[in-house]
Amino acid sequence: MFAAPPRLSAARRRTLLWAGGALALLVVAGTVALADRITSNRNARDRAEAIRATAAEKVRLRRLQAPNRAAAVALRPPPGASAARRLAARAQLVKVVEARITEDARARAVRGEIDGPISSTSCGPFLRAPDAVPDDRVLSRDIGRYDCVAIKADVRSGGKSVGSLGYAFVAAVDFRRFSYVWCRNTPPQGERGSALAFVRLDRACLAAKGRALGTGYVDVPGS
Repeated sequence: MFAAPPRLSAARRRTLLWAGGALALLVVAGTVALADRITSNRNARDRAEAIRATAAEKVRLRRLQAPNRAAAVALRPPPGASAARRLAARAQLVKVVEARITEDARARAVRGEIDGPISSTSCGPFLRAPDAVPDDRVLSRDIGRYDCVAIKADVRSGGKSVGSLGYAFVAAVDFRRFSYVWCRNTPPQGERGSALAFVRLDRACLAAKGRALGTGYVDVPGS
């Protein structure tokens, strides 16, 4: 025999409906809270990973930009040498610096740090300007600072070389002791995007004496 379920009063039905609605709200609230917790944990992991990646990149950049030191004292002219001889010796020292940077860049290419082949290196005034004079040509300057490129390829137009593609280096040359320092330069990216990390060049790379400012150092006249 089939027995019909008891009829519920209107108040009882409202109570059950309310209870069902409350349970549904609790389920939704629990789901939202769980989703928020998962998102929060994921964001925390992402932040921690970003911190680790940035720290690792700084270590890598410091290693890449570490100063390299050498000297060519045999090229130093004797006391009382003529201006012409001193200028020639200074120019020759810059050539030595370029050759050492070429050797360094080629070794980096072998290690996979940069792409080769590297044909040569060209060093010019650190502060690029149409009328800039290289420091080796100014006898009153004891320290020369250079912006150098380890050349991978020439940029040609109309059958002529109009520029070079390669890897940035900097050099600081002491014309009193005929010693020099060179460093790989990894400047911050510009319009192509932001770098994961930035490490300022060591002071020795530029023979810098002024305070740090921006991505470089304040110039000290006469230094």
